Amino acid sequence: MEHGEKLIGMIQLRELQNMISQNRLAGAGSPYSSSEIGTSGALWDLIQLVGERARRNTVLLMDRDNAEVFYSKVSDIEEVFYCLDRQLEYLISAELPLMFQIQRACELSNACVALIQAAVNYKNENYIWYPPPEGLTPWYCQPVVRNGQWSFASFMLQLLSDRTGLDMSVKSDLYSNLEALAEVLLAAYNGAITAKVERREEHKGLINEYWNRRDTLLNSLYQVVKSFVESGYQDPNEGIEEQKEVLLKRLSSSLLSIAKRHGRYLTLWNICW
Repeated sequence: MEHGEKLIGMIQLRELQNMISQNRLAGAGSPYSSSEIGTSGALWDLIQLVGERARRNTVLLMDRDNAEVFYSKVSDIEEVFYCLDRQLEYLISAELPLMFQIQRACELSNACVALIQAAVNYKNENYIWYPPPEGLTPWYCQPVVRNGQWSFASFMLQLLSDRTGLDMSVKSDLYSNLEALAEVLLAAYNGAITAKVERREEHKGLINEYWNRRDTLLNSLYQVVKSFVESGYQDPNEGIEEQKEVLLKRLSSSLLSIAKRHGRYLTLWNICW
């Protein structure tokens, strides 16, 4: 059944890459697509990178195209997250203008979330065919997947910290993608911890890692939402504070849901009070 999850995830990536390519050809994709910088696309570069790594490790695949190798290695789809962790500087060069870094980051984040969500949906829809889950760690909760997501989420946090001169729509797009990635990452930690508890294995270190990364992500996301609100109200007019509170609660509604699911009570307190 795990292979089915990975297969549906791979299909999702292929459909997403096809859509990106079609939009780029039609000139209807990103607002930055008119430039020649990064025209190959971040997801395509990731596919090439993972395919190249697999091709070099298998003699029989040396004469095949990188993308062909990537799509044929369904069982090794975790390599996507390994390369995000170890090859991020290649995928998103620091020499690129900030706008293009953000564009590529959003493309990769969307791909990661779509891949995992497709696998989880497949599992939920076909649960009747699965063996009892007690003690089993899903592949998308394994360390290589979590570490890749964390490395990428940390990079997106850095991009959000350098927001000078960016259009609000660009900031909002980056924030939304990071929020979705954070939810997937935290769910992976929950799955990994649950499996360790069921196997009666030591899990204190994993829980501490989960808490630290949860607090970093949710606190940072909350600070970004606050900055959105502050930037929208610069004049100290009467009644502004009430308007700011209303806007803050509206913009942080999805963040509030994530904080509830993962017991981040300080974030809950800040949003609600």
